[in-house]
Amino acid sequence: MNVLPYTKYHGCGNDFVIVHENWIDPSKIDASWIEAICDRHTGIGADGFIIVKEHPLEMIYYNQDGSRAPMCGNGIRCFSQFCLDEHIIDTPSFSVQTLAGEKVVYVQDDGRFQVDLGLPDLEPAKCALKAPIWNYDYKGLRLYTLFMSTIHTVVFVDDAFMDIEKIGQEICESSLFPEQTNVNFVQIVDDRHLRVQTYERGCGVTLACGTGVCASAYVAYQEKGCLNKLNVTMKKGSLDIEIDENRRVWMRGPAVKIAKGEYYESYNDQRIDRSLDHSIP
Repeated sequence: MNVLPYTKYHGCGNDFVIVHENWIDPSKIDASWIEAICDRHTGIGADGFIIVKEHPLEMIYYNQDGSRAPMCGNGIRCFSQFCLDEHIIDTPSFSVQTLAGEKVVYVQDDGRFQVDLGLPDLEPAKCALKAPIWNYDYKGLRLYTLFMSTIHTVVFVDDAFMDIEKIGQEICESSLFPEQTNVNFVQIVDDRHLRVQTYERGCGVTLACGTGVCASAYVAYQEKGCLNKLNVTMKKGSLDIEIDENRRVWMRGPAVKIAKGEYYESYNDQRIDRSLDHSIP
């Protein structure tokens, strides 16, 4: 029986299984293995799976379905808390390598983390688009697509906490987006406050999405007259977002340890021997 040590964290309800690279056999890492671990019924259960590498410090991020993603805003805060808890870092600021480039993390006095998410990129090619999707009409909804450490589409609605699963999946998987997109439903409360709910590619509806909140704040600032400092509420918490004078987007928020334990790999729902068919002819 194989045993995998793990720690689980959440950022505003967005939860992750986190492991150190030394805890796993690299030959086992594939989409079905990660999907089984993230399964909420037969695995540990999580929105994403994070591997921590050192020398240099690197966050390797997988979606719930086992697909790779460039970055995760809530994930990098949880990654940072893991690195503090495991004594991998002991400085007030540090750099993290990701597929979306190097991200700088600052540990705040209140225990939260501030992360420099960098500049939003509106170039269509960055989002695998042939032409911009910006203020684009889609069945009466206006879509704004950009790369904010990963691909995001922002949609302004009257109630961000409505049931978004059907329309979120429809937009995410639309032929408009060859590599799919994360879809953020944004409600402007006032010029300082937003409410956001996200349908994430490779995962579905989640309780929070850090990069999605950053993308939403940027579009609200750029297109809707909101201020450059915004508090954004999700269903299980809030983040503070700032767009500085150079258009760089900064995220500040918490990370919380949920559990630490061992995952037993003797049963993996993704790898059942299908020859054992007990059905009645």
